[in-house]
Amino acid sequence: MKHLVVFSVLLCILLSGCASAPTTLPPATVTPIGMPRLDPSPTPSDSTLPLTCQVTDLNVYINEVDGYCFAYPGQFTLGDQPSDQPNVRGPAVDDSVEPIHATFGVEVTSAESNKTLREQAQVYLKEFSATDSATFTWSQIQVDGEEAWKVEPVPAMLAYRIVFVRHNDSIFRLMYWPTDIPAAQSDLDDLTQTTLGSFAFTK
Repeated sequence: MKHLVVFSVLLCILLSGCASAPTTLPPATVTPIGMPRLDPSPTPSDSTLPLTCQVTDLNVYINEVDGYCFAYPGQFTLGDQPSDQPNVRGPAVDDSVEPIHATFGVEVTSAESNKTLREQAQVYLKEFSATDSATFTWSQIQVDGEEAWKVEPVPAMLAYRIVFVRHNDSIFRLMYWPTDIPAAQSDLDDLTQTTLGSFAFTK
């Protein structure tokens, strides 16, 4: 009988010791928010450039003479420098002897005070293309806070997308090419989005 009592006590102790304590789950891992594509420089800088031209993950072009800057995708390259105009070019989209590249350039000319931006754009397009500019698609946009016109497609040895913007006493023409080659569209759209999203006037 004595052995039975001792066995019962031991059994109760063992059962109590094996009881599981409530399990506490570790806190959930917080996923960091992705950084924006145009990432301003994280280090202190004495630069007076707009933040869109101080980026760490893209290339940047600065034109001190005409007073503007912009960022462009990493897979694109800049033409021969020094030059008064940028010549941004993407990788070849075909294997031909003279392959097609998505390209971007900027032309700057004096503005006429007695004409609207659209009127001056129409005069330029009449000389640039044999096609009537009334047949093009005209879209009003903003470039660094300035009103602008985006016109496309403008045929002239393949078709262009041209953005006209007036700043102070100058007309800036942002030239994207070609808009009518399907293989180049991905690069051209990336180039357009990045340059228009970062283009800034510096004076």
